[in-house]
Amino acid sequence: MIFLHYILPLVLFYFLRDKLMLLGLLLGNLIDLDHVYYRIIGKVGWFSSACSSLGKECSIGFYPLHNPYLALLFCLGTLFLFSKKKPLRLCGWIFLGAFIHYLLDALAFFSGVMI
Repeated sequence: MIFLHYILPLVLFYFLRDKLMLLGLLLGNLIDLDHVYYRIIGKVGWFSSACSSLGKECSIGFYPLHNPYLALLFCLGTLFLFSKKKPLRLCGWIFLGAFIHYLLDALAFFSGVMI
């Protein structure tokens, strides 16, 4: 169910037909680069979870870009969506994409389902 991170922006694009929104929401998924970094440096195995002691995949609080302070920053960054300038609106969509990604990760953690 990890594809929900990519299906949700495509569904929104289907209804809104805004390419800038689609690009921003998909770029918001780059927050997961910290997963790759932790696997490259060997802190987490390639096919294991960061918190294997809990018996499920989790990222909030275990990876540097998945913390509540950044989630607040992502939430506040969505205010750029109200800007008239295109680059700032793109930043707002990226922040919204990262915040949605964070919410989906939290949902996956608390429900026990990999989303």
